[in-house]
Amino acid sequence: MNVVEALVAHHTTLRQLYQKAETDPAVFKEFVHHLIVHHTMEEKYFYDLLRGFNQAEHDALEAVNEHHIIEMIIKDAEGFPQDHAHFPIKTEGLGEYTVHHLDEEERDIFPLAQQLFAPEDLITLGSLFEEAKQKLLNINLPELPKALSAKFAAGALKQESIARQDSSSGLSNASIGLGIGKL
Repeated sequence: MNVVEALVAHHTTLRQLYQKAETDPAVFKEFVHHLIVHHTMEEKYFYDLLRGFNQAEHDALEAVNEHHIIEMIIKDAEGFPQDHAHFPIKTEGLGEYTVHHLDEEERDIFPLAQQLFAPEDLITLGSLFEEAKQKLLNINLPELPKALSAKFAAGALKQESIARQDSSSGLSNASIGLGIGKL
């Protein structure tokens, strides 16, 4: 399987996980795990190399920038309580932006890459992507103990309170209320 085929196949998985996460918040974590692994390996085994072609450099940089935007949306959603009535909106925002990104890659970038890369290079990159993806998807990082997590969550609340005080005193803080203040 070449790298474009491997990426498209994983795009299908990402779309399916997003659809499941919309109705089952328990799937959200798996969706995010796949997204992070996908972006990391896609950048290493595809975009870092695609940038070497003058006619593809802009598209490659734009796609990587969109990965960073998706990561900001992930950070925002991860900090939001999954049992909150508005959590599905966070999932929907992440999923819609991700699907837009996947569609753009498949429509514009992948056909260009197939013209630029030698067929044997596409196959080598596909094998590397698949091997790395499988290894990374099977890694489960340990969770923070609840007491430690609560201790630092209290610190985040204190920082939020300080930011609100700054805001009420006339200091501008554009991230307050946007959900990205913790970044």
